[in-house]
Formats: sequence, structure tokens, C-alpha cells
Amino acid sequence: MKPGDHGLSPEGADEAWAASLAALDDTSLDQVAKMQVDPWARAAVVCASTVFTAPIEWCAVLLGRGSEVVLKVPGSDPDFARVLVDAAAATGLPLSATTDRQAIANCEYVLAMGSDESVAEIGRGLASSVAFEPHGHRFSAAWICGAELADDALIPADFRDAVGSVAADAALYDGRGCLSPVVVFTTLSSATDELAEALARAQDRWPRGQISDHEAASIRTRAALAKVTGRVRSGRDWSVHELPAAHWKPIALPRSIALVRVADEAEAAAVLRPWKSSLSTIGTDGTWEDGPRVCRVGRMQRPGLHRLHDGVDWLRTTARP
Repeated sequence: MKPGDHGLSPEGADEAWAASLAALDDTSLDQVAKMQVDPWARAAVVCASTVFTAPIEWCAVLLGRGSEVVLKVPGSDPDFARVLVDAAAATGLPLSATTDRQAIANCEYVLAMGSDESVAEIGRGLASSVAFEPHGHRFSAAWICGAELADDALIPADFRDAVGSVAADAALYDGRGCLSPVVVFTTLSSATDELAEALARAQDRWPRGQISDHEAASIRTRAALAKVTGRVRSGRDWSVHELPAAHWKPIALPRSIALVRVADEAEAAAVLRPWKSSLSTIGTDGTWEDGPRVCRVGRMQRPGLHRLHDGVDWLRTTARP
């Protein structure tokens, strides 16, 4: 059992750990080490309560550069932070954890993850001299057009086709977090059934963990809408809600994916346009012309270190300008 799994099943928590650590390969870390940057003396990472492994890559980069790092963790579940602090202490790295927000006030750099409201509140409490990097609410989407995909060893073997890769992305962290696909835009007539089959396989491999009463009610509400306006495929702890574009909104629901049929990429982009400022990632089996981060499906929740995060070159902002 691993602490700090935030309601994931044991299998889901194990996969989340493995996915987060896979990004810290020797080649990527060597490339970061070779960057000519001036590190912050003292930095803070304010953790959200959704993706429990999210701080790992930020801590690895900041600590590797020589920054002292403070983790501000949710008061409801500080256990995972203790695992990181103990691991850092074993190698002599200066990482500490606290539930006290005031402890970050004397840091030069503060990264904050969470809701728009909580991130904004944190920013208001910092001095103007602090370099503040906010990452509030975001969502991600998939665009599937039937293009052939190259093999990718980091994606589980039974999920390397396009639709299976979407299911693997959605299963990781039970579909929570800004990198998880909340909707699939597609031209493929078979996508609803293929996605249902892939989600069923994902449930067998990584059972869904706990969900809140509010999440369960939201799934039922959207399923009722899809039954009237589109189509529903569902099984134990997973569902696909096929909806017309006019009835879709970007709502993240655990192991429940919306599917919208479109004529082409341009139509998908038009549907997303009202929420463009909140878009984090587009996962695709083809190409996508305009997005803060575009990647292969299956890698949406398994990002490499060298990327834009919410449109920000985070490997640069985690050091002095």
C-alpha cells in the first residue's frame, strides 16, 4: 500500500507512481542539468488534491538545480509528502513539507496548483517580489482521426492503438487532473464502441477507486442527457457519453468520457474555441494545429520533462530569469 493515493485503487496508484517516475529518465535529467540557469535559493510547490504525484517532477528539477524546496500539501492528506521528504533526506536533498500556507511566504519562487480560486488566493498573499507561477483549472481533449500510430513502450502494451491509448489516459488518476481527456472528438463511426471496450479493459487492469457523491450524480446527469440526445455505453465504473457538440461542456468525470462526432479537425477546434484559455493538452493520433501542448494519445498523462505546461516553458520558469 502506498500513502497519498487520494482514493485510487491499489492498481491505479501503482500505475500513477510508475508513470510519474518514468519521466525522470537519465537522458531527460541530463538535458535539464546542462541548461545554463541560475536556480532559486528557496522555492515552494503548492500541491493540489487531485493528481498526487504532480509535485515529483517539479521537485526533481528544483532540487537537482540546488534549490531548497518547501511542499505545501493539503491538510487532509499529507502522507505522500512525507514519502518524498524521506526519499530526499536519504540523498541529502533539502525538501520539507508543511500544511501551513504561511511557510511559503519567504520563498523566492512559488508554484501553485489547484482551482482558479485557490491559486488566486495564494497569489494575493505573496509579496510582489516573489516569482509566482499559477496553474489553475485546466482540461484536456483528444482528437482521433484514424491515423496510424508508432509503437510506444511507455504506453501499456494492450492500449497502444489510438482509442485504447485514450482509455489509458483516462484511466490514469481515474481521469482527474488537467492532463486527462474529458472529451474525444472523432470522425470514426466505430469510436463509441471501441472506447467502451477499451475502458472495460482498463477497468479490469486498473479498477476505478473511490468517487464522491457529487461525481456520481454528475455522471448520472450527463448519462441521462446522452440517452436523450446521443448514445450511452457503460459498464462497471466506466461510461462513454456520446453527445452532440451543442450539448457538450468540459466537465471532468472519473472514468466517464464524453464523445463528440465532428467532420474534421476544424470543427473540433471550433467546438473547443470558447474554452481555449482553459485548454491544457490535445492528445491525438494525427496532427493538431493550435494548442498549448499537443502529444500522442497515451502520453497525455505521461508527459516528458521537456514540454510546455499550460503553455509555459516550465523548465525555464523554475529558475531565475
